[in-house]
Amino acid sequence: MSAYRRARLLALCGGSVAVLLLMTGCGSSSKGKSTQASTATASQQTTAPASTSQPSAPATPAAAGLVTGTSGAVTATLHAGTHHPKVNQAWPIRFTVTSGGHPAKASVSYEYLLGGQVVAHRSHYTFTGHFSDIFRWPSSAVGYPLTFRAVIVSKGAKIDLDYPVQVTA
Repeated sequence: MSAYRRARLLALCGGSVAVLLLMTGCGSSSKGKSTQASTATASQQTTAPASTSQPSAPATPAAAGLVTGTSGAVTATLHAGTHHPKVNQAWPIRFTVTSGGHPAKASVSYEYLLGGQVVAHRSHYTFTGHFSDIFRWPSSAVGYPLTFRAVIVSKGAKIDLDYPVQVTA
């Protein structure tokens, strides 16, 4: 897709996708073993800037449902089932964050990208080591080439884990 077409698509529908993603109840927390979650209120669902003490290495490509990124001694991994989630059906995701091979205290926030531009922010959870969530994509996301971004912050490091998705009906 050309830069012009992407910009036009973002201008024409990016705002409505962002509004609909924010309005829908996407991302209800499921508390699994070793998971500590704190849900944010609607007014707290923007990502606060994090200081990064060291540059993070690029995350590995989102193949086979796995994305891993590192920054210094911190390693973060996202596990997702498919790049083609179905609308309003459970899309389970899991995160693991370690520092020096040990579970690390971390936070995760979700961002949604269309054409490389962040169009919405959602959720903010804190945990130690492991976190699981069940996400349900809204019908407003069907057909758009989106990127689900998990922003992991741990020990002053910020790691973006990008996972391309195209929601299907």
